[in-house]
Amino acid sequence: MRICFDARMMGPRNTRGIGRYAEELLRAMLSLKSGHRFVLLEKDVTSSPFKNHPDVDHIAADVPWYTLKEQVEMPRLIASTNADVLHVPHWNVSILPPSARPVPRIVTIHDLILLEEPASANITTRGPVVAGIKRFAHRIVLANALYRSQAILVPTQYVKDRISFYYKDLKTPIIVTGEGMPDLDESHWQDADTDHPYFMTVGSAYPHKNLEKVIEAWQVVSQTHPNVRLLIVGKKDQFMERLQKEFGIWNLEFGSGSGRTQIPNSKFQIPNIEFLGDVSDEELRSLYSRAHALIFPSRQEGFGLPPLEAIAAGCPVISSDAACLPEVLGREGILSFNPASADGIVAHVETVLKDPSGVRGDIRRIAPALRKRHDWKMAAMRTLEVYQSLKKT
Repeated sequence: MRICFDARMMGPRNTRGIGRYAEELLRAMLSLKSGHRFVLLEKDVTSSPFKNHPDVDHIAADVPWYTLKEQVEMPRLIASTNADVLHVPHWNVSILPPSARPVPRIVTIHDLILLEEPASANITTRGPVVAGIKRFAHRIVLANALYRSQAILVPTQYVKDRISFYYKDLKTPIIVTGEGMPDLDESHWQDADTDHPYFMTVGSAYPHKNLEKVIEAWQVVSQTHPNVRLLIVGKKDQFMERLQKEFGIWNLEFGSGSGRTQIPNSKFQIPNIEFLGDVSDEELRSLYSRAHALIFPSRQEGFGLPPLEAIAAGCPVISSDAACLPEVLGREGILSFNPASADGIVAHVETVLKDPSGVRGDIRRIAPALRKRHDWKMAAMRTLEVYQSLKKT
């Protein structure tokens, strides 16, 4: 079977969550040696992680996503692959057919955040007219992805339920395939850094990520624990800059030590918060390994990779109990809180600081079970089963 996979977003440097999903799922499917041939549509074929793989063909597709060009160009590129099945790992599918010969299409829907929290989008940084047009276009393209695909893959039951809630007449099969977490490397697990203690957040500053609640919590924590830092890892975009300006904290580069600049008339004056921007995977694992805990305050997630990355590195997790997170993380060993209030974050930070070794031991006991439950090879097998079922239709 020839499987066309839209891999333009592949890799965490392109789109962190979707990019990670595309790369890890493809790696796992290829490792299963299914006998299928994968044709990858890629932004840059020269840097593909599967560049020399014997079961992979590559087609350059430097087509920006969420654009009119994508709607026009992608059908032509897809048709050129002569594929038996098409997999688009996001909702950004073309509303035009790929060719006169219908190709069964699978789409992965990771979440419905743009419906649940419309402010969590780059379009909100544009004028109201442009934002309104973009929102209208998103709803059309999303509906096309849902109603005109032959199967919808989702990472969690939560996402499946939300799709069914918004699209009650939808007949397209929705299959929960799951995602994975990194392998446990216990030889690199370390104790928390007690000389320079820090907690951390990882992710964007989109409104649904709820980072303002962590910063509000840090206003309290910094008064009783002035030596404890909060490290914020995430892309320095307009949302991150807006957050920094709102709370009166400005750029600290990774490893720069001190040098925070207060902004006059800001809402808060909070010490010991550092914005690191993007870091490499290696730096991120190092940060996880010595952190007292990852704080994950999100109000909306379809899966939530950072908490699992932290756990794989032996790092405790203080997590919101919203959306899919209880389903993905469970309750045992996780310090969960209501994302509407900063009080829960403060309480759990105090718990970790009082007994960092005990909290670390709790998370490390549950890590093997979580790793067994969230496995990229299992997600790959479920996805290949869907491919095979569509080939027969």
